[in-house]
Amino acid sequence: MIQQEYLDAICALHGKTIAIVYIYANDDAKGYGHYDIWGSDLISDWVQAVGELRCVPLILDARTFVHKAMNKSLPVIDFVVNLNNGNIDISTLGLVPSTSAFLGIPCIPGNAVATLTGENKLISNLVAFAKHLNVPKELDFSSPYGISRPIAYGSSIDVKKGPLNFDNHYCEDYNHKILYQEFISGVDMTTPIIFNPLLNELDVLPAIMYYPKNGNPEWFLGEVEKSSHEGYEKKAVRVSTEVKKYYQDFARTMGIDTYCRIDARVKCTDEADIIALLNRPVEFEEIFFLEINPMPTIKSGINFHTSILSLKDDDHFFKCKDLYWNNIHNPTVNGLVLSCAMLAHTIPKYGKL
Repeated sequence: MIQQEYLDAICALHGKTIAIVYIYANDDAKGYGHYDIWGSDLISDWVQAVGELRCVPLILDARTFVHKAMNKSLPVIDFVVNLNNGNIDISTLGLVPSTSAFLGIPCIPGNAVATLTGENKLISNLVAFAKHLNVPKELDFSSPYGISRPIAYGSSIDVKKGPLNFDNHYCEDYNHKILYQEFISGVDMTTPIIFNPLLNELDVLPAIMYYPKNGNPEWFLGEVEKSSHEGYEKKAVRVSTEVKKYYQDFARTMGIDTYCRIDARVKCTDEADIIALLNRPVEFEEIFFLEINPMPTIKSGINFHTSILSLKDDDHFFKCKDLYWNNIHNPTVNGLVLSCAMLAHTIPKYGKL
C-alpha cells in the first residue's frame, strides 16, 4: 500500500461505531472472577483513541453487551474493542469475542480461538514447539532447576523458581494447571507484533528487554518485581531477521491478525552477555519462548507504548507511525494501534486496497 492509500483508508474509518466492552468490577456472576482488571485510565485511553479517529464510542460492560446482543437491542456496531481480560477461568475470555462473532462484528484484538488458545500457556508452548521455536524443557515438579507458571494467569502471578512440593494426591491435578519448565539463565524479553497497513502483514516491533539492575542472569520478572516495577530497567533491543520470520509465522498460526506480544527468555551466562544484547540484534538460537499474550495492555508506560516510541527510521513500522503522527490531530499510541487493528479487518489480506 502506498502512503496516500494508507491515509485514505484511515479517513474511510471516520464515523464508524466502536463498542468498547470492559469489565464491570462488581459483577457477581459465578465463574466470572478476575485476578486483574483494567482500570478507568485504560478505558479512557481507548475512548480517546476512538475520538481521534473521528469514530463514535459505545461503552458497555461485558454483561450488558452480551445481553443486548442476544436481545437484538444493540445499535449498529462496526468494531468491538474487547477489554474483558484477567479472567481466572480462561473459558470466560471467549465471552466477548464469541458474541462478536455471533453478530458478525470484528473483535479487536482477536477472535475467541486466538484469545483462548493464546492465553493457555500449555497450548501456546506446544504450538511454539511445533513451529520450531526454542522452548524450555518441561521438568518434573521435584526438579530444582525449574520455574513454574500457571497455565491460565498473566501479570507474572504465581511465577516461582524452584521445585514444587505437592502431595501425591495433588500432582495429577496440577499437571493441568501449572507449566514447570527448565529455568533459562539470561534476561526476560517481550516483543510486540502489530499489523502494518503499509506492508499488509504482521510486523515485529523493537523488543523490550528487562535489564536486571544487579546484572545477574538468574534474575527473572516475578510477581513482586512486576507489580512493584523494581529491580530492572527496560531497554529497547532489536531482534534478528530470522527471529522476525519465526515470530510472524508463529503469530499467524495462533490466529493473530491485529496485534499481540511474545514473551521469551534470552539465554545469557553473565552480565557482559546481557550488555552485549543492547548493541546487536538478538539471534534466534538465543531465544526461548515462554508465552504469547493475545490481549496485551496498550497503555502509556507499558511495553507496547515503549516499543513504538523507540522506533527508528530504519524500522518498517516507523513510516506508518510517522504518517499517523503527522496527519492525525493529537495522535496517541492507542489511536495508532486501534487504526492498524481496524485496517487489518478492512484491507484485503492479499492484494492492494
